Amino acid sequence: MAQVSAQPQEHVILFPLFPQYSATSTAPLYDAVAKWVVKQRNLPGLTVIRDYYQHPLFIQSLAQSVRDYQAIHGQPEKLLMSFHGIPQPYADKGDPYADRCRITGKLLAKALGLSEDQYAISFQSRFGKQEWIKPYTDVLLEDWAKQGVKSIQVMSPAFSADCLETLEELAIENAETFKALGGESYRYIPALNSREDHLRLLNSLLQANLDALTQTLAH
Repeated sequence: MAQVSAQPQEHVILFPLFPQYSATSTAPLYDAVAKWVVKQRNLPGLTVIRDYYQHPLFIQSLAQSVRDYQAIHGQPEKLLMSFHGIPQPYADKGDPYADRCRITGKLLAKALGLSEDQYAISFQSRFGKQEWIKPYTDVLLEDWAKQGVKSIQVMSPAFSADCLETLEELAIENAETFKALGGESYRYIPALNSREDHLRLLNSLLQANLDALTQTLAH
């Protein structure tokens, strides 16, 4: 926003790269922009891309990333789609995040042709004593290991790019938990990162908003 202030623009598109909207992740970015807005004398127009949790290109990109990974590493007994968690009271008060995650997961499973017993949707990174949205990733991994599941692959469609949470908690810590209880193969499927199909998705979202803006200004 400092760059926008230094070089005033007619219109700004705010595009948080969180596929599923949540008051805990996306909304704070809105708050930061709002603080900037109240200080401006020449305010540009503002468009917000809220999220893209069920966009066809998003689902296609996720599905292709799984296919590409499994073409090299083979197919597991189970595919786990683990999303960042939020406290249950937030969801109870209307945060749509958990529902959006489940929709993403189900659409991905459909795109991959998975049956209900071949995948699961879970939530990670809880802390503190309050209840968080369930099922918990670490508990599910423990249950699978105790049930005799030997090979799993894990991905996190909540992240557009890998970060400490995916590379350490998901890829390393949870692998140790699963293997300590009898699991044999635990592999982490990377986030979309700089995949070409991911970049096409982002470009498509931006272009659609630019086209809509152009039409509005033309009238």
